[in-house]
Amino acid sequence: MKFAFLIHNMYGVGGTNRAVLNLATALVGQGHGVEIASVFRRVDRPMFAIDDRIALVPLVDTRPRRPDRADPQHREPSLLVPESEEFHTQYSRLTDERMIGYLRSTGADVVVGTRPGINLVVARHGPDHAVRVAQEHMTQDLIDDALKDHIRLSYDRIDLAFTVTEADAAAFRTGNPVPHTRVLALPNSVPLPTVAPSGRDNRIVVTAGRLDPIKRYDRLIAAFARVAGDHPDWKLRIYGDGPQRPALAAQIRELGMADQVQLMGRREDMATEWVKGSIAAVSSERESFGMTIVEAMRLGLPVVSTDCPVGPREIIQHGVDGLLVPMDDIDAYAAALRSLMRDEGLRARLAQSALANAARFDPETLADDFARQCAAVLAERGPAPAESVRSKRSVQGPQFARSVLTRGGELIREPDLARLLGDPVLRGIAGNDLARRASMGALTRLARIRQARATSARLQKAIRRRIAAPAGGPAVDCLVLPDHGLSWRLDVPGLAAGAHLLLRDRDTGHKVRVPLDARDDLAYQVGVLPADALPEGRWNAYLQPLTGARVRLRPNQIDTRVLAGGYRPVDDLARAHGVLSHLPYRTVDGFLAVRSWVREEHAEVRRIALSGERVSIDVAWCGPGVPEQAVLRRRGHREGAVRMPVVRKRNGHLRIDVAVDELAAHRLGRYEDWDLWLCQAGTDREVRLGLLVDDVIDKKLVYNYPEIYLVDEPGLDLVEEDPAPVLRVRPYYTRDSELSIVVVDRP
Repeated sequence: MKFAFLIHNMYGVGGTNRAVLNLATALVGQGHGVEIASVFRRVDRPMFAIDDRIALVPLVDTRPRRPDRADPQHREPSLLVPESEEFHTQYSRLTDERMIGYLRSTGADVVVGTRPGINLVVARHGPDHAVRVAQEHMTQDLIDDALKDHIRLSYDRIDLAFTVTEADAAAFRTGNPVPHTRVLALPNSVPLPTVAPSGRDNRIVVTAGRLDPIKRYDRLIAAFARVAGDHPDWKLRIYGDGPQRPALAAQIRELGMADQVQLMGRREDMATEWVKGSIAAVSSERESFGMTIVEAMRLGLPVVSTDCPVGPREIIQHGVDGLLVPMDDIDAYAAALRSLMRDEGLRARLAQSALANAARFDPETLADDFARQCAAVLAERGPAPAESVRSKRSVQGPQFARSVLTRGGELIREPDLARLLGDPVLRGIAGNDLARRASMGALTRLARIRQARATSARLQKAIRRRIAAPAGGPAVDCLVLPDHGLSWRLDVPGLAAGAHLLLRDRDTGHKVRVPLDARDDLAYQVGVLPADALPEGRWNAYLQPLTGARVRLRPNQIDTRVLAGGYRPVDDLARAHGVLSHLPYRTVDGFLAVRSWVREEHAEVRRIALSGERVSIDVAWCGPGVPEQAVLRRRGHREGAVRMPVVRKRNGHLRIDVAVDELAAHRLGRYEDWDLWLCQAGTDREVRLGLLVDDVIDKKLVYNYPEIYLVDEPGLDLVEEDPAPVLRVRPYYTRDSELSIVVVDRP
């Protein structure tokens, strides 16, 4: 069978996109044809990697300087998508025209809508020869009553309606009775992860999702705060972005939890983040399904979740593979967290059951059920008259942009494409992963250039170089080993012997080469970089073939779970040998880089506590001897230093107390940065404090400490006049992950 999914915006992120992509990938893996029609295209590339065998068809391209963006019809409101649909204002007469045109032209056996407004379009304009399917990823109680009226009026042409839970299927049958439509439950699928499950070695609670009020992360933070004092070595990590971030950051600061609760931002690959945790947490008011629950379970994490409508209770078996707690009961949530934090055996037992039970959400299993239901409808209906199918396909609908080729390399139905691809250069461009998405018009214009007598040899060479250029560079998986060395895996079939990885220091140009060992008949290559083979610095990663230019590497998966646990020396001998840490990360432009620290002596920050009078810092000393004094040095051309004693604690850590009023008394300007150092008596060596053994590359975005306010003006003779009446003192980590304190007297 051939399946066509009609989706709002496949180029973005979100649970619906992931669910559709997982199902589509499983269907194409079972031999079915699959096409995804995205109503909107707002960026150049999809956020999620899409299997090459799946055709992605954008209907309306609203990227800058695209004709659709200025089309007058795009400013006229949609007549197909009702006003009660959440995204009604994004649809227009242009999207109406393109969706109808697509549905009239498709030869798919099954046409699938993926949200209520689009489902109505499929119901009213889906081809008669196809099975018309409505997927409901939104719970029934969140669908507007006016929209439900449209569903009752139009869904009689829908053959199958799938909700993601049995509870929602029952609510659909009760609230939207449609006599001729089968309403079934099809859970969202989650593929088997390609990273190893969590070893639950790190004392981290992980949660992920949009920072939206419905997720109730404020309650999660409050519950965690109630147990954090008894478990100071545990942390809560919240992944995601959204409108609630400022409010959550303020809550964390007010609770004094900046060291234990961290807003991590959004991650493209959450699998490598889940495995850094030992417990997963969900605190939502409602979940239409709970995809993050399944993702965490498939990676071996027990989940603590609110028993909210409607998804969690159909995924988690309380006390077997996770814990369910009543809604709005922060004490119960805190008790559930406490029980798992305290009991390692309970965590392990629930985690093993979670791994086993989550297998029922495997995409292959659910895709097989989905395909079987669709095939049953086709079988009941019998073969469609050939004439009606052909007449549907021949209807002259509006022209909408398609890719030059489907992602699997199959030609699409533009009449002149085969003639244009007779030219070998144009054929090469169409086969290139980057250029195959070029528009028909771009190929036509290039064909005219190629046919022109005046085309220069230089231009033709430039075209050939573009064809030969790799599509974004080879992908690589990188794993931090237990000794902080790095393991690399590249899937570059047929790479000639002698190729190697190349790490180049951005500042000095120094190069470190990593030999590659071919595995599985040259299907992939593995390289291991010993921990002591990489000096301190910032390194760009390349693939250096035996012949030809080096190319930047793009990270596929970066597994840094070893670093997430922080500095953990096994004995006093390890403490005496300094610190060594290598952190691979994805750069802003999407390439792989490594930040490495190699220090014979180092002061690793373990905890920072703030009061109204001081900043208290716990430090693990790495190196010979024990420092007896700390010093704060003013950064910049104005010299200045504040010295403080170092107190040795029972656990072997050191404590430094910075009195903020004393620091303020030494300031000479309105904005000053002070850097923290440790020094041993009788020597002139000073060692910076920092957080180096960590998996966060930009700590300014994650470790957001509150400010200490000094209201009383100390009455100093300042270099700059008119100081503000309120002083602010705040610790922070620099770009190099070293600890500093800023003093500001500006409002």
